Amino acid sequence: MLGLGLASSHAPAMFEPAELWPTIYGKRPLFTMDSQPPGAKLETPEVINGYIQRIEAGFDTMRRQIADYRPDAIVVVGDDQADMFDSSNNPAIAIYTGDELWGLDKTFYSPMEERTKITFKCHAPLAKHLLEELLNREFDMASMANFRPLGRPERGVSHMVSQPMPKLDPDFAIPIIPIFLNEYFPPLPSAKRCFDLGVAIGDILSKRPERIAIYASGGLSHDPFGPRAGWVDEPLDRWVLERLERNDIEPLKSLYTFDSDTMRGGTGEIRAWITVAAAMNRPAKVLEYIASHHAKCGLGFAYWPALDSPKSVVEAATEALHASG
Repeated sequence: MLGLGLASSHAPAMFEPAELWPTIYGKRPLFTMDSQPPGAKLETPEVINGYIQRIEAGFDTMRRQIADYRPDAIVVVGDDQADMFDSSNNPAIAIYTGDELWGLDKTFYSPMEERTKITFKCHAPLAKHLLEELLNREFDMASMANFRPLGRPERGVSHMVSQPMPKLDPDFAIPIIPIFLNEYFPPLPSAKRCFDLGVAIGDILSKRPERIAIYASGGLSHDPFGPRAGWVDEPLDRWVLERLERNDIEPLKSLYTFDSDTMRGGTGEIRAWITVAAAMNRPAKVLEYIASHHAKCGLGFAYWPALDSPKSVVEAATEALHASG
């Protein structure tokens, strides 16, 4: 069964210390540190340290949700930014069906010699079942049974897996099933197509005996290397988060039906959130939102509570104490 849903941003700054945030912010085309946006000047070292504390709290809560639910597998939905794929093959939707894959720790702002390889276990039988069932529902899935990165072979799997998953499962004990959406390189799948994909995934996994979680990796609004790098579309981000809280998700299908500067670049990663929201189809709990110019991203955290999550040790002990007293 599909019992737990999760979603968060994966901006590189979230995984780096405060002293690197100005460096990350400075890596933008066309502009100097003081040129845009004006609000960036308000993000002092103290403010950035506060952001980091809120980010860690968001990951802590999501990690506890996973620990309480004890999933047999986590479906990870996100994008590839020319790591796994290149122009010779860039599928709209792809699923990895192998037994394991690898990526690098830290982020691409760290020197390669300082990064180490991380191996992620994968749930191949469940991935193959999901592939077959999605094909039966007329989703033209690209299937990857062997791990062979084409874009940047030295980096391994896309950072949609390698950056957040060590935060969510530090022991690397839970096998994953990566589903890659093309969220960056036009032409892109529509929001409706991603929504329909989520509906199908939710229905397929609802019939499975395994305890399954699903995680949307990426977003919210950002375009870190485009002409609006450093700008965040806070109204758009909050509108998306409100739809998730209310389970008013039908309007999400209308995203990307028009062109806009703020809809380009990394803002396309909201497709993963749309997919997971459609798979869960119930109200989410929004944990945190930070419109951070230095991170060059609207940073969001949300989760869909597990319907049958076992009581934590603390909850069970508290109930027993009240019952005896």
